[in-house]
Amino acid sequence: MDKTMFRVRRALLDDARTLAPRLREADRMEIRANSGDDPLRVLERGIRASVPSCAMLDDAGEVLALFGVVPHPTNARCGIVWMLGCDALVARQAIFLRTSKHWLARLYSVYAALGNVIDARNTVHLNWLKWLGFEAVSRIDHHGVEQRPFIAFRGVRPGCRQDATSSGMNPAH
Repeated sequence: MDKTMFRVRRALLDDARTLAPRLREADRMEIRANSGDDPLRVLERGIRASVPSCAMLDDAGEVLALFGVVPHPTNARCGIVWMLGCDALVARQAIFLRTSKHWLARLYSVYAALGNVIDARNTVHLNWLKWLGFEAVSRIDHHGVEQRPFIAFRGVRPGCRQDATSSGMNPAH
């Protein structure tokens, strides 16, 4: 059993500079397909726009992932959730899975619904989202600058009526 613990704190712009060159290849491919932008700029924008914006660190203080929720522009109860990480995070799968359940519950304490789109090739993230209870709501065959298949996904806070959060929550936008 992996005894490594994770610590989560508010993300700093320096965390983006630390993580960007170490991103998983699947995360880099997703960024290229979606926006074509530099991973560092994408991470910095995510940190600035998210409430909350978080850094996940290992017990030695190394940044393993950045994640957050960008408030939806038309529905404050909904958020656009994101996470990008390095291979060392995937290598610590068991503790990461337990930690992610805890953090999802904390995000649902702020937002009634969470969603986004994900590159259909990013199977590690797709499986993780399914394990967390998110549902794939649609396949977008031609998304982003590379016009690749993406999957729109959505999760609703446990106990929250789905129709009460649907207004304005289209993760593909």
